[in-house]
Amino acid sequence: MSSKTAYSILALIFAVATAKTASDKGRSPALWFVAGALLPGIALIVALFLEEYRPFKTCPNCARRVNADARVCRFCGYELITYDDFRAAL
Repeated sequence: MSSKTAYSILALIFAVATAKTASDKGRSPALWFVAGALLPGIALIVALFLEEYRPFKTCPNCARRVNADARVCRFCGYELITYDDFRAAL
């Protein structure tokens, strides 16, 4: 087996590991697969230190970021229920 083939196999293994790690943290596995293939090892280390992605929304009353699932702003008490939330509850 040539060194080029061995490098390709190793890069593929790192790319899959990077994509899986990023996917577990809520990030795009396709993007991280490419990063893992282009920068094997480095991208995996970066993916290991990523924080878990949590979507936020902005409170229209106090302009602070709150959890996307929140119904009431924890800072000012503003009710964040939108028309889409109401329609989904029906």
